[in-house]
Amino acid sequence: MTLLIIGTDLFVISPLLPDISREYGVSAATAGNSVTVFSLAYMAGAPLAGSLADRLGRRAVLITGLVVFGFANALTGLSPDFAVLLAARVLAGLAASAVTPSVQALVGQTAPAERRGSWMAVATAGFLVSLATGAPTGTAVASLFSWRETFVGLGVLAALLGALNGFAWPKGAGSVPPAAADGTLQPAGPSLLEKVRAVSVTGLWAFAVYSLYTYIGTGLSEVAELSTGWVATALVLYGVGAVVGSLSGGRLADRFGTSKVVISSLVLLSALELLLDLAFHAPDWVLLVVLGLFALAAYPCLPAYQSRLVGTFPRHTGSVMAWNSCFMYLGTSAGAAAGGALLSSAGFSWIAPAGAVVGLIGALVHARWALPRGSAAPVTGTA
Repeated sequence: MTLLIIGTDLFVISPLLPDISREYGVSAATAGNSVTVFSLAYMAGAPLAGSLADRLGRRAVLITGLVVFGFANALTGLSPDFAVLLAARVLAGLAASAVTPSVQALVGQTAPAERRGSWMAVATAGFLVSLATGAPTGTAVASLFSWRETFVGLGVLAALLGALNGFAWPKGAGSVPPAAADGTLQPAGPSLLEKVRAVSVTGLWAFAVYSLYTYIGTGLSEVAELSTGWVATALVLYGVGAVVGSLSGGRLADRFGTSKVVISSLVLLSALELLLDLAFHAPDWVLLVVLGLFALAAYPCLPAYQSRLVGTFPRHTGSVMAWNSCFMYLGTSAGAAAGGALLSSAGFSWIAPAGAVVGLIGALVHARWALPRGSAAPVTGTA
């Protein structure tokens, strides 16, 4: 539920930008800066929030982040002018950067080792559900009241979740594993380069997926020439495939091992991305099937790799998951920018092949470079 609220806040603002633009008398592009500053604040704040979580405890950082996130959203809805709204979105981005990795670290740290992938998948699925529900929910609330009530409502929900998380997680949850009682020296924490290497796989995955997804609506309507109703159906099908893929990815990781799932998912998403490029010129039902299969194959990678990160860096889960979230935003932004550049210069048909190449690079980076040798997570099944 916590990540559902965070994801909703991220996706809900898009359909509200025209109302915000009209109310403050700014252009649509200027109103869009509210999305940009949120993302930049998230990427800037995540490493610091993760470091604090490793020192102070993930539970404390999570609850504090939710309270601040609630205040920032309420301030967004009550902003008297656009400058205050931008400041509120910066604060919301900073708070979100403390919440998301803390939740992921807590789930990964408290889950039984043999079920860590499944637990991480449920957390990831909460965020993915917001992809399909955030924009429609925000539009519905805004149509009944106004865009301001949408953000105030999110603020109230976030504050309530802060209190609920205080009860849900025991006081010792999320604390860093103590050093050895015999006084022996503990291994030094991972360096910044090691953290960046580890989370680079997530960035490459996000680039491969969202370089295409960002412009999937354009391809469905302009290349495949689907009607508005069929475009909506295709996007719902994609969302269902993403949630099912995420949940199945956790279970598969618990049974067969995270490495096999991550590499298989990256290779399959690359192959299906190439097939999807051809499917835009195929009958409509073929396109819908391939699009659903693409989402189903792509999203097992995320919870499986998050589980691998938790198992590899148990004493530094907060900071590593924070960098992981940061690189997901970075990969998504870079993928969207690259997809836009290809769309305007070479055409839509070049986006999917570019994403497929990046997906294969991600599989190679995971296999050869990303994680320390010998860090494979234990498997309880038939790996």
